[in-house]
Amino acid sequence: LAERLRYLAEVADLEPAARQHALTLLCMAARGSPARALTICRTPRLLPLVASMLRCGDADAASLALALSLVQLLASSGRESAAFLLEAEVLSSCHARFLSATRATAAHDAVSDLADARRLGAAAVAVWRCLVAYGLTAPSLGSWFPVLSLATHPRGGCGEGEEAAARL
Repeated sequence: LAERLRYLAEVADLEPAARQHALTLLCMAARGSPARALTICRTPRLLPLVASMLRCGDADAASLALALSLVQLLASSGRESAAFLLEAEVLSSCHARFLSATRATAAHDAVSDLADARRLGAAAVAVWRCLVAYGLTAPSLGSWFPVLSLATHPRGGCGEGEEAAARL
């Protein structure tokens, strides 16, 4: 099943609804047992396909949320599955998705986009947290610099934040 769904997602130009159905089927299979999740991880070219979907972000928000749910299910199913995610560079794609969500939040995009960005960012951090819990990756503070700088510097510039802090 995983190979056929990967083939459809890779070769066919799926409509967003069809992509969401394929990702939902993969999530249901991964949720079934750790052995099924490991089988999904071992499916050739599936994890790089999911990683590219997360990295590019050209999919709709619902498909991105399902892709992150799939990655979370795979990561939490066992250490071996989590190691496959690291080998396929899915973590870097989740990190890119988190940074994109953080930038959207800092730019104060439309309210619906803002809610989607926050939800996707939280899901990306959950994947990273799971991999850290297995001891497969260490938290990299350097990779968090863009996020922390957006959080500590208001949108208008550095001086406004210092003035606001001085008023407190």
